[in-house]
Amino acid sequence: MNRSDQARFNVAEYKDPGLPEYADNPLIAALPEIMSIEKAVGALTKRPIFQQEEINLAGHIRVHAINRMTRDFFVPQTLHLVLEQKISQMIRKSYLGRNPKTAAFKRKLNTIRDTLQKQDLTSYVHDVVNSPASSMAISGISGAGKSTATNIILNTYPRVLHHPDYHLMQVPWIKVDCPYDGSLSEFCESFFIALDRRLNTYYRQKYASGRPSIGKMIADVADLCLIHAIGLVVVDEFQHMNLAKSGGEKKMINFLVTLVNVVEVSVLLIGTPKALKLFTGEFRQARRASGEGSMVWDRLPLGESWEDFLEQLWPYQWLKSPRERDELINNKLYELSQGVPDIVVKLFCIAQARAILLADGPRDECLTVGLLEDVFEEEFSIVKPMLEALSSGNKRVLEQCNDLVIPEIESALINSFDHLRATPLTKKRNVELGEASQTAIANSAIETLVAMDISADIAEALVTDALETNPDLRLIQIIQQATTALSGEDNKPSKKPKKETIPSVKPETWAQLKSHDFRKVYADKTGTMHDALEGQGLIYPVEKLLAG
Repeated sequence: MNRSDQARFNVAEYKDPGLPEYADNPLIAALPEIMSIEKAVGALTKRPIFQQEEINLAGHIRVHAINRMTRDFFVPQTLHLVLEQKISQMIRKSYLGRNPKTAAFKRKLNTIRDTLQKQDLTSYVHDVVNSPASSMAISGISGAGKSTATNIILNTYPRVLHHPDYHLMQVPWIKVDCPYDGSLSEFCESFFIALDRRLNTYYRQKYASGRPSIGKMIADVADLCLIHAIGLVVVDEFQHMNLAKSGGEKKMINFLVTLVNVVEVSVLLIGTPKALKLFTGEFRQARRASGEGSMVWDRLPLGESWEDFLEQLWPYQWLKSPRERDELINNKLYELSQGVPDIVVKLFCIAQARAILLADGPRDECLTVGLLEDVFEEEFSIVKPMLEALSSGNKRVLEQCNDLVIPEIESALINSFDHLRATPLTKKRNVELGEASQTAIANSAIETLVAMDISADIAEALVTDALETNPDLRLIQIIQQATTALSGEDNKPSKKPKKETIPSVKPETWAQLKSHDFRKVYADKTGTMHDALEGQGLIYPVEKLLAG
């Protein structure tokens, strides 16, 4: 890294964080102020740009505006505020034993680096060390918002801080996504790539070229954590880690224990329940400390949190006739998404796009229960097993959904255009009356009548009748005659239907009537009349209507 690279990074500014153990350490004092709950809510809240005049834009343009929701909509919940506090502590605690102002700092770094180079990192670290760094695991189903919330929180911290007085480039946090079906060596390579992107360096080329041993790569990762004062290593999508390819889970555990106990870097693991179920217990035992514990990331419960989420989501509609949200919509959205935020936001967006692109008129641009069901069946069928497991509470089935991937909204929005292409376009109603001038005036008249909300079939018949009566009629005369004929038809006195006479039947012969005659039902009943009608299937199941 040269001087020009250093110049583009933020120069550390030291503030009083309020605690003496923090204030005396430049690596902590350069971090943003510790956020109050109110500031955390403000920092984590995200809302997309939404301008009322955009509703008047063409449908294919509004679909692009809807896509903002997936990038810029986030409603912080209590769980997110707890996570923000935990991450805040984990970053700062990892620097308590690494203070560049002290004379022992460089000696300690050299000692640790020597230990890393000599130690066999493929076996457990048994020594109990007094490391201030911490560890934590977040487990939860796909789409619950684990990664999204973590990314938003991490981005409240600077990516790089330059400390000129200490000749140090501090990286407060680094996030590494596990490569799919990746090994420990591939994870280390991903770490080098992430750090290269952050610092404009060439560590991947330096440390991953050739065929370095896993032990060597682990030592290099740990060494870079020291050199660049990394405070927190976030390992996302941990379920992708192939522990067998890595040499077993013990080797992976030892790697993380080395980071926490020896290098004094805090570690945050994020993954699905199946991936972390066995791993975190052994990691916690090897760590010899409770750390920050673990968080189970669950869906939104049906209640106040769900209502608050929908209340903030619902106004973002780029539709010409948005409908009011009611209990039927609330329950249907929860039934389909099971309270998984990622699913409900994507369902909300794709349903809007479908409503816009398939609407016959402005009044059709609205969200309905039927539309939500259709979109879910077509676009989210892949997540049905997970949602059914959530609905039933079957944890065993839920764990089998470990590698479930929630559909990307971009492809679903593109598919909305496919649905549009599959729908035949409305064409002008044309008639042929022999002469071109007569045909032209007839078609103009039909178009005018259709614009007046008259059925095309009726309009064609009215125009044809008018021109057959007088071929020389002008357009205005055809319209007048057609509307007069239509109005006259409507104003004709209707014949009163004959009153149906019901023959009188004596009660003693009711049992001989047809099966669905209420008198026969009454005569044959053995219990209440309600039970008898229900047995005949004559009472509509109201619960189905209420369920949507």
